[in-house]
Amino acid sequence: MRHSVSTTSKQWAFILSALTASLLPIGGFAQQNFFNVPSSDITHKNKLFFQQQFNIARTGTSNTTLDYGLGNNLEIGLNLFNVNLYSPEAVGNPNFLANFQKAFVITSDYKISFGTQSGITPPVYKSALQLPSFSYVNNAVDLAKWGKYLLGTYYANSAYAGGKDAIGLMAGVEWPLWQNQLHLMGDLLTGTNNISVAVLGFAVHLPGDWQISLGAQLPAPNSHTDYGGVLEITKL
Repeated sequence: MRHSVSTTSKQWAFILSALTASLLPIGGFAQQNFFNVPSSDITHKNKLFFQQQFNIARTGTSNTTLDYGLGNNLEIGLNLFNVNLYSPEAVGNPNFLANFQKAFVITSDYKISFGTQSGITPPVYKSALQLPSFSYVNNAVDLAKWGKYLLGTYYANSAYAGGKDAIGLMAGVEWPLWQNQLHLMGDLLTGTNNISVAVLGFAVHLPGDWQISLGAQLPAPNSHTDYGGVLEITKL
């Protein structure tokens, strides 16, 4: 269920979460996405990356990513996003996307990346065929034990963001809490569309290059997103 809160309370909750995410340092922690923001980490050459995300709120969705490293700081892959888990009403067709990301290393602790996730919506619930697309430019500063900081901008068309085309800012941070095993994470996408959220949570390293991440989702003011939770399972 959507929480019943005043617009002012919702705005303050988002502002506080955004400020928190902006101020936290992070560690050098390889993960292609934080919760919603690309991390600018590129899959190593001839290696595979897998990430499964579950968004649990008034509506529940599944997002799956599989990437392959081509070398020279370039990766390609596939996404299956917005798969309905349990919602009684049709929440829209799933998105079947192809993705790529390219990074340019400027210094030992700073790089710029750009990428896109673009494809089609198979007519599972609705007959209309759409062409969703999300593209971005990202700045990543990795200060090792002092943290990693992300700041970039994105463009999402109406099929991806819902409602209308959208341009916004994105940011992400991560902070090692305990012996490189437990990390505090936060990221946000600004705007008033269906993807405008802040997520605050943590990630746990597991044996065999597995990670589990848990977070609380807070909607941006005047957006169409819900309060909820996020679970990610990642194989590096």
